[in-house]
Amino acid sequence: MDYSDMARLLYPALEPHILTNMPIYLPWAQRGLNPQAATGIWGDQGQPWAVQILAFYCSVYVVGPNSGINYWTVSLTDQGLGVIASFNTSAIAAGTWTRFAVTSGIAQPGSTNRINLVNLVTTGAPGAIYVVPAVALLITG
Repeated sequence: MDYSDMARLLYPALEPHILTNMPIYLPWAQRGLNPQAATGIWGDQGQPWAVQILAFYCSVYVVGPNSGINYWTVSLTDQGLGVIASFNTSAIAAGTWTRFAVTSGIAQPGSTNRINLVNLVTTGAPGAIYVVPAVALLITG
């Protein structure tokens, strides 16, 4: 018996443990192509499972003005627009890629949540924003 035979035999017993104990990283990178210029829902991610959100990662690039009075708030929300995790761009310089990682203070979505959304809200008049988000999660059911 070789290793591949052993793996085929063991996988059915290990699958539930693997699916509920190993983080999954779900990017939205294919949507980072066009900048968003106004408040609105930017992207969505289907959730076929009940999950525990471990982290909300996001790289952003604000094209024009960005300051303490002109900035974006980027939120990961559930299907009812309840905020799961969020950050704002008020402290970053425009014209540079900046990476954010929200790993604490995460409000977990309910077990019946079927979609996560990225909601962008302007304060003042910031420049357009490029958004490349990802979510790390555990399947819980």
